[in-house]
Amino acid sequence: MAFSTASGDGFNVWGSANHLTVQVFDPPAGPWTIDLSAPVNQPLAVGTYTGATENTYESPLPGIALSGNDRICPSGQTGSFTVTDISWGPYGYLERFDATFEQRCNYSTGTARGEVHVANPPAPPVLAVGVEVATSGTIDTRTDEVTVHGTVTCTAPATVYVEGDVAQTWHGQNAEGIVRAEVACTPGGPVGWTSSSPSFTSVPFRRGTVTVSANATSYDTTYDVFVSDADTAAVRLGRG
Repeated sequence: MAFSTASGDGFNVWGSANHLTVQVFDPPAGPWTIDLSAPVNQPLAVGTYTGATENTYESPLPGIALSGNDRICPSGQTGSFTVTDISWGPYGYLERFDATFEQRCNYSTGTARGEVHVANPPAPPVLAVGVEVATSGTIDTRTDEVTVHGTVTCTAPATVYVEGDVAQTWHGQNAEGIVRAEVACTPGGPVGWTSSSPSFTSVPFRRGTVTVSANATSYDTTYDVFVSDADTAAVRLGRG
């Protein structure tokens, strides 16, 4: 039998560099699943894997496990498989996977043979963000509030969170404040951010130079990861 998305069957692939699970679902036949894994701590790669057992996780041997339509080998299974093509994108995005396999239930003379072909669109680009701290800022000497600013960039529309700190040492005493801003970033050019903070220590800020450290963070919804960038600059404070 054959299953494919062209015929409207459900098709899912998940796993890691070491192990892949491919599942198809056809309503009359039910779900069929095959698990293929390389020996522990080895990535799946082009080549032939012999002596595969049903142990598909953390095993020193390759793994193979085929089940479907309420059928499973009651006494375990063994087999082999050959990977003819495999290509990964960022963060475990599987672009291509082609393999053939043979599987036998233990104590059975019959053999199940099949092929697996996965072809996904090219991996989308990973979101990248950047942050810069401007070298000029202001201070309101009446309120001890320092205002600093800069820009963020992004390769796709994203909410970018800028966090960090402002620090100044004056005759051995330290004034410290926070940097915090939220920016609706769009690609195509720098987008400005501004943050204001008084000192949260007993030492106030004064006119002069402060050190500003800023970290920009955003969430890549495609790959389910956070991305970030950082910048530090000496900022000269003028009167606000």
